[in-house]
Amino acid sequence: MKKYLVLLCLVITGLLMAETYTLDDLIKAGLNNSYSLRQKEIMLKNSKLNATSAAFNLLPSADLAAGRSNIDDVYSSQASLSFDRTLTLTDPPIFNYISAGWDKENAALDRKQAQKQLVYDIYSAWLDMDQTQKEIVIQNENLAVLQNIKEQADLQYQLGRRTSFDVSQAEINVINAQLTIANLNNQLANQRAILFNLVKLPDNGAELIFPEPDSAALEIDFSFYSENTIPLQQLQTELKQSKLDKLQAKLGLLPSLYLSGSYRQSSLTNDLFDFDNYDGSYTLSTGLSWSLWTPWTKVGTYSQLANTLTLKQWQQEEELATLKLDRQTLQRDWDYLTATLTLNAKKSNQAKDNLRIAQEKYNLGTLSLIELEQARVDALDAELAVNKITYQLLKKIQEWNLLNSLPLLEKY
Repeated sequence: MKKYLVLLCLVITGLLMAETYTLDDLIKAGLNNSYSLRQKEIMLKNSKLNATSAAFNLLPSADLAAGRSNIDDVYSSQASLSFDRTLTLTDPPIFNYISAGWDKENAALDRKQAQKQLVYDIYSAWLDMDQTQKEIVIQNENLAVLQNIKEQADLQYQLGRRTSFDVSQAEINVINAQLTIANLNNQLANQRAILFNLVKLPDNGAELIFPEPDSAALEIDFSFYSENTIPLQQLQTELKQSKLDKLQAKLGLLPSLYLSGSYRQSSLTNDLFDFDNYDGSYTLSTGLSWSLWTPWTKVGTYSQLANTLTLKQWQQEEELATLKLDRQTLQRDWDYLTATLTLNAKKSNQAKDNLRIAQEKYNLGTLSLIELEQARVDALDAELAVNKITYQLLKKIQEWNLLNSLPLLEKY
């Protein structure tokens, strides 16, 4: 344990001293520092301890006793070792042992799902920052275009080829672009704060390394998915637990059959360690009993557990239907986004050419500011759309992996 803590401290210290962060750096820090994951880990440890205790409760009771008495200056010693165990149809230790095993399994699944969700949240926040930074670059390029237009408007106004309205409108467009960039920079700062809060690291102003998105990686194999996702596994475990509870309640309606056994070694001697004087005895007994009030005291409980089981079965069917719908929805979204990405990429290339031509015509005085503005807006909107859709597709890939309990980013 000490070795693990030292290693963890070294990792965190190394990250704090780093001048740059990669996505992997932040995910590792998040997995180490997450409060929710620590809670899940403690819950998993507690479930393991509970399972161990339940296993020991299956053992017969074992009692060791020894004593010494003085009656009228006559000393005597007593010692005994006894084992006892009673089995019934609704034996609590057996049912608790089975239930504890499923609780442990569910706790492990819960932690695994929480870890996957955290990785997705960090990745999503990381992409949001990268997307915003790309938008800032695009808007800065747009600002440069607007400043060039303003300069041309000033020059042509001096030559009497433009009105003061054209100059004023060009200046307003520059201000609007500057306001957009300021808003994006504020948005980027907020996104950075969210990201560092997710990974529970202080932001020391280190640079974040964002690799260029790989367009070749924008694909999903929709034929590859899990038939048994983590949420479904959890529901199946809960369903087995409900069936077990119902069985225990059903057995409780029957006459109570029990088998009891005990073994005892005892001695009454002055020498506790004189084992030759110990006598052994054992007892075996069986019986059958049934309370007259059973139909009134236990039928209600059985009916409640039967209803709970039905609800769990419906919940499982609902989860399967929801999972199927989510897969279909994600696939439709993917098809739509990929189609619009292709169209917007084509539109962006054409719009850039149109903007270049429009600027040349504007500089020559053969194109109005309104027409030039329209060409600029078309080029800007198309480029921003390509940027936005690209990052939406990157998110969809990991959303599919999360939905189907597949490895995120090929390793988490």
